[in-house]
Amino acid sequence: MKKRNDVDLIVFDLDGTVLDTALYIVLNYVTLFEKYHVKMPSLTDFVYFSGPPLVEIFDRYLPGIPKEGLLKEFEEFSLRNSNRFSSLYDGEIEVLSKLKKVGYRLAILTSKRRRPTMDNLSHFDLVKYFDDILALEDYPRPKPDPCGIDILLDRSKVDRDKAFIIGDSLSDIQCGRNAHIRTGLVTFGLKKTDGIDADERYGSYADIERSFVL
Repeated sequence: MKKRNDVDLIVFDLDGTVLDTALYIVLNYVTLFEKYHVKMPSLTDFVYFSGPPLVEIFDRYLPGIPKEGLLKEFEEFSLRNSNRFSSLYDGEIEVLSKLKKVGYRLAILTSKRRRPTMDNLSHFDLVKYFDDILALEDYPRPKPDPCGIDILLDRSKVDRDKAFIIGDSLSDIQCGRNAHIRTGLVTFGLKKTDGIDADERYGSYADIERSFVL
């Protein structure tokens, strides 16, 4: 086994990419919508709540309710429930292990807050695979702004043309484009991805392995 010569750093999104959190995210929002008696979106709409920063969703669907309170409630629900309603993807651990073994530097760039991010990664024993983890509080502007990628590149001392981002949403791909790095789109979630243009597409972790482990 060996790594590709043209990639040194692989940046992963968290929700929908490293962890299957779709059920937990829907349950968390349903709890808030019921509490504040807000009209419930469709399940199809709920699926796309994974990706954008929470404040964007709150501004659109829960206007007028203090955001700090909503953020606190969302985080508390996450810490109580997200691990039991989330799961790893088939073959993921084996692939992450191989990526590390052949010499890639791996990082997380997520729009989730740091406390629930680390809770998830610790629960599923994933922290050891990642050299750097950037949660929402760790960079000034959320995806698709490229600043998170810029921070990771600076910390890792990896050239921009040897970095790659993998995610499940348009904001992940736009973040990569804005940072002028290559992009990979995972298609094994519930989101429709037909209209998203990425450099590579992966229907499973086995596809990621085929791309990066030679």
